[in-house]
Amino acid sequence: MAPQDSPLNPPTAPPRWAEVLLERLLTAADRQTLVGDLREEFAEAVLPQRGRLRADLWYLRQVASLAIRPLLAPARFRRSLLLSSVFTLLCGCWLAWMESLLRHPDYLSRFAIDLGIAAVGLATLVTSLLHLGLRIERVLWAGAVALIAIGAQAFIHNATSANFEGFVLIVSLALIAQGALMLLSLGRPAARHGSAS
Repeated sequence: MAPQDSPLNPPTAPPRWAEVLLERLLTAADRQTLVGDLREEFAEAVLPQRGRLRADLWYLRQVASLAIRPLLAPARFRRSLLLSSVFTLLCGCWLAWMESLLRHPDYLSRFAIDLGIAAVGLATLVTSLLHLGLRIERVLWAGAVALIAIGAQAFIHNATSANFEGFVLIVSLALIAQGALMLLSLGRPAARHGSAS
Protein backbone atom coordinates (compact mmCIF):
# COMPACT_ATOMS: atom_id res chain seq x y z
CA MET A 1 0.00 0.00 0.00
CA ALA A 2 1.41 3.45 -0.94
CA PRO A 3 2.07 5.89 1.91
CA GLN A 4 -0.75 8.04 0.61
CA ASP A 5 -3.22 5.13 0.82
CA SER A 6 -4.06 4.35 4.43
CA PRO A 7 -7.17 3.90 6.52
CA LEU A 8 -7.10 7.67 7.12
CA ASN A 9 -6.65 8.40 3.43
CA PRO A 10 -8.30 5.75 1.22
CA PRO A 11 -7.20 5.37 -2.42
CA THR A 12 -10.20 7.35 -3.65
CA ALA A 13 -9.47 10.35 -1.39
CA PRO A 14 -7.53 13.45 -2.36
CA PRO A 15 -4.06 13.99 -0.86
CA ARG A 16 -4.54 14.22 2.91
CA TRP A 17 -2.11 17.10 3.37
CA ALA A 18 -4.02 19.16 0.79
CA GLU A 19 -7.31 18.36 2.48
CA VAL A 20 -5.90 19.40 5.88
CA LEU A 21 -4.59 22.62 4.34
CA LEU A 22 -8.01 23.33 2.85
CA GLU A 23 -9.67 22.73 6.23
CA ARG A 24 -7.32 25.26 7.83
CA LEU A 25 -7.99 27.86 5.15
CA LEU A 26 -11.78 27.72 5.28
CA THR A 27 -14.11 29.24 7.81
CA ALA A 28 -15.96 26.87 10.13
CA ALA A 29 -19.19 27.47 8.19
CA ASP A 30 -17.63 26.47 4.86
CA ARG A 31 -15.25 23.79 6.10
CA GLN A 32 -17.52 20.74 6.31
CA THR A 33 -19.55 21.48 3.19
CA LEU A 34 -16.74 22.43 0.81
CA VAL A 35 -14.28 19.77 1.96
CA GLY A 36 -16.97 17.10 1.70
CA ASP A 37 -18.19 18.29 -1.69
CA LEU A 38 -14.68 18.43 -3.13
CA ARG A 39 -13.84 14.99 -1.72
CA GLU A 40 -17.00 13.55 -3.26
CA GLU A 41 -16.38 15.16 -6.66
CA PHE A 42 -12.76 14.00 -6.56
CA ALA A 43 -13.69 10.37 -5.80
CA GLU A 44 -16.75 10.03 -8.03
CA ALA A 45 -15.99 12.17 -11.08
CA VAL A 46 -12.44 13.44 -11.35
CA LEU A 47 -10.35 10.43 -10.24
CA PRO A 48 -12.12 7.88 -12.52
CA GLN A 49 -11.87 10.21 -15.54
CA ARG A 50 -8.38 11.65 -15.10
CA GLY A 51 -6.34 9.15 -13.12
CA ARG A 52 -4.49 9.74 -9.86
CA LEU A 53 -1.89 12.32 -10.88
CA ARG A 54 -4.23 14.56 -12.88
CA ALA A 55 -6.92 14.21 -10.23
CA ASP A 56 -4.46 15.27 -7.52
CA LEU A 57 -3.47 18.27 -9.63
CA TRP A 58 -7.15 19.14 -10.09
CA TYR A 59 -7.65 19.01 -6.34
CA LEU A 60 -4.62 21.20 -5.69
CA ARG A 61 -5.97 23.73 -8.18
CA GLN A 62 -9.27 23.77 -6.26
CA VAL A 63 -7.44 24.29 -2.96
CA ALA A 64 -5.38 27.13 -4.47
CA SER A 65 -8.47 28.88 -5.83
CA LEU A 66 -10.21 28.64 -2.47
CA ALA A 67 -7.06 29.83 -0.68
CA ILE A 68 -6.74 33.04 -2.68
CA ARG A 69 -10.44 33.89 -2.62
CA PRO A 70 -10.25 35.75 0.74
CA LEU A 71 -7.27 37.73 -0.55
CA LEU A 72 -9.37 38.92 -3.47
CA ALA A 73 -12.27 40.04 -1.28
CA PRO A 74 -13.40 43.57 -2.16
CA ALA A 75 -12.99 44.72 1.45
CA ARG A 76 -9.30 43.76 1.35
CA PHE A 77 -8.90 45.61 -1.94
CA ARG A 78 -10.45 48.68 -0.33
CA ARG A 79 -8.02 48.61 2.61
CA SER A 80 -5.07 48.10 0.29
CA LEU A 81 -6.37 50.85 -1.97
CA LEU A 82 -6.54 53.32 0.92
CA LEU A 83 -2.96 52.55 1.94
CA SER A 84 -1.64 52.76 -1.60
CA SER A 85 -3.59 56.01 -2.17
CA VAL A 86 -1.82 57.63 0.77
CA PHE A 87 1.52 56.42 -0.60
CA THR A 88 0.68 57.68 -4.11
CA LEU A 89 -0.43 61.05 -2.76
CA LEU A 90 2.80 61.42 -0.78
CA CYS A 91 4.94 60.29 -3.74
CA GLY A 92 3.23 62.74 -6.11
CA CYS A 93 3.71 65.63 -3.67
CA TRP A 94 7.33 64.71 -2.98
CA LEU A 95 8.16 64.35 -6.69
CA ALA A 96 6.47 67.68 -7.50
CA TRP A 97 8.41 69.37 -4.71
CA MET A 98 11.70 67.90 -5.93
CA GLU A 99 10.96 69.00 -9.52
CA SER A 100 10.27 72.54 -8.34
CA LEU A 101 13.55 72.59 -6.40
CA LEU A 102 15.81 70.97 -9.01
CA ARG A 103 14.24 72.56 -12.13
CA HIS A 104 15.79 70.15 -14.62
CA PRO A 105 15.07 70.81 -18.31
CA ASP A 106 11.39 70.20 -19.07
CA TYR A 107 10.61 70.18 -15.35
CA LEU A 108 7.20 71.84 -15.82
CA SER A 109 5.75 68.85 -17.68
CA ARG A 110 7.09 66.44 -15.03
CA PHE A 111 5.82 68.77 -12.31
CA ALA A 112 2.34 68.64 -13.87
CA ILE A 113 2.48 64.83 -14.07
CA ASP A 114 3.55 64.65 -10.41
CA LEU A 115 0.67 66.89 -9.36
CA GLY A 116 -1.66 64.67 -11.42
CA ILE A 117 -0.38 61.61 -9.57
CA ALA A 118 -0.99 63.34 -6.23
CA ALA A 119 -4.46 64.43 -7.39
CA VAL A 120 -5.45 60.87 -8.33
CA GLY A 121 -4.22 59.63 -4.93
CA LEU A 122 -6.20 62.35 -3.13
CA ALA A 123 -9.33 61.83 -5.24
CA THR A 124 -9.20 58.09 -4.59
CA LEU A 125 -8.87 58.67 -0.85
CA VAL A 126 -11.74 61.15 -0.74
CA THR A 127 -14.00 59.02 -2.94
CA SER A 128 -13.31 55.85 -0.95
CA LEU A 129 -13.62 57.40 2.49
CA LEU A 130 -16.75 59.46 1.74
CA HIS A 131 -18.47 56.76 -0.37
CA LEU A 132 -19.34 59.24 -3.12
CA GLY A 133 -21.00 56.64 -5.30
CA LEU A 134 -20.30 54.26 -8.13
CA ARG A 135 -20.51 56.90 -10.88
CA ILE A 136 -17.77 59.02 -9.36
CA GLU A 137 -15.72 55.90 -8.66
CA ARG A 138 -16.00 54.90 -12.31
CA VAL A 139 -14.69 58.32 -13.36
CA LEU A 140 -11.53 57.42 -11.45
CA TRP A 141 -10.95 54.47 -13.79
CA ALA A 142 -9.40 56.99 -16.23
CA GLY A 143 -7.02 57.99 -13.43
CA ALA A 144 -6.26 54.33 -12.79
CA VAL A 145 -5.34 53.76 -16.43
CA ALA A 146 -3.19 56.92 -16.36
CA LEU A 147 -1.34 55.72 -13.24
CA ILE A 148 -0.67 52.33 -14.81
CA ALA A 149 0.60 53.98 -18.00
CA ILE A 150 2.84 56.43 -16.11
CA GLY A 151 4.12 53.67 -13.83
CA ALA A 152 4.84 51.32 -16.74
CA GLN A 153 6.60 54.06 -18.72
CA ALA A 154 8.73 55.02 -15.70
CA PHE A 155 9.54 51.36 -15.02
CA ILE A 156 10.62 50.70 -18.62
CA HIS A 157 12.60 53.94 -18.82
CA ASN A 158 14.35 53.17 -15.53
CA ALA A 159 15.10 49.58 -16.55
CA THR A 160 16.65 50.62 -19.86
CA SER A 161 18.46 53.69 -18.52
CA ALA A 162 22.19 53.72 -17.83
CA ASN A 163 21.43 55.21 -14.41
CA PHE A 164 19.13 52.83 -12.55
CA GLU A 165 17.33 54.54 -9.66
CA GLY A 166 15.77 52.50 -6.88
CA PHE A 167 13.19 55.10 -5.86
CA VAL A 168 11.94 55.27 -9.45
CA LEU A 169 11.47 51.51 -9.38
CA ILE A 170 9.50 51.70 -6.12
CA VAL A 171 7.34 54.60 -7.24
CA SER A 172 6.65 53.04 -10.67
CA LEU A 173 5.57 49.75 -9.12
CA ALA A 174 3.44 51.64 -6.56
CA LEU A 175 1.68 53.51 -9.38
CA ILE A 176 0.96 50.30 -11.27
CA ALA A 177 -0.36 48.65 -8.08
CA GLN A 178 -2.48 51.71 -7.25
CA GLY A 179 -4.03 51.69 -10.72
CA ALA A 180 -4.73 47.96 -10.57
CA LEU A 181 -6.33 48.26 -7.13
CA MET A 182 -8.48 51.12 -8.36
CA LEU A 183 -9.71 49.09 -11.33
CA LEU A 184 -10.41 46.05 -9.14
CA SER A 185 -12.29 47.83 -6.37
CA LEU A 186 -13.75 51.15 -7.50
CA GLY A 187 -17.04 51.39 -9.35
CA ARG A 188 -18.15 47.86 -8.55
CA PRO A 189 -21.33 47.29 -6.53
CA ALA A 190 -19.95 44.14 -4.86
CA ALA A 191 -16.95 46.09 -3.60
CA ARG A 192 -19.22 48.66 -2.01
CA HIS A 193 -21.11 45.99 -0.05
CA GLY A 194 -17.84 44.35 0.97
CA SER A 195 -16.49 47.61 2.38
CA ALA A 196 -19.58 48.22 4.49
CA SER A 197 -19.14 45.02 6.45
